[in-house]
Amino acid sequence: MLFGNALRHQIILPQQQSFYDYWRSKCKAGRLPSRHDILPEDIAEKLPMVSLVERDDTDTRYRFRLAGTGFWNLYNSEIQGCYLDDLPIGCRADYWEKVFDQVMQNAKPYVGVTRPNTPNGTHLAQFWVRLPLSDNGVDVNMILGFDHLVKLSAVPEMQVTEEKIYA
Repeated sequence: MLFGNALRHQIILPQQQSFYDYWRSKCKAGRLPSRHDILPEDIAEKLPMVSLVERDDTDTRYRFRLAGTGFWNLYNSEIQGCYLDDLPIGCRADYWEKVFDQVMQNAKPYVGVTRPNTPNGTHLAQFWVRLPLSDNGVDVNMILGFDHLVKLSAVPEMQVTEEKIYA
């Protein structure tokens, strides 16, 4: 597994690029990093919008094992420990399930942009990165996420009129 620059060139924001670059630096000998390879002190400025997502034991639902404090502003409540399908995001649950499924099944990173559809996010664009993590270097068992929120008024309309996902 080698992750090169093709995806990086599709990443729009420098905040996303630096997070992706950090994750890539943890991929050693073609193996995926584990959650233990990701050090909070290395990404301290991004922690408020960092998440760790795992699939439950039935492999049917996704749970936020960790969610930074910045998500409180987006959801108006704590989402750590919550399941994706319990969040107040309406039709976006299907979007995120598709993203998480792709990361888990394909063992590769994905990036994109969408509108959050949360109680406090209707005026925002959500630029995101979802990265596979693995305890054994091959099989994905967790997803590392980073989100960067931008006011819609500051984003060219073409970037968020349709939900985009890049692999």
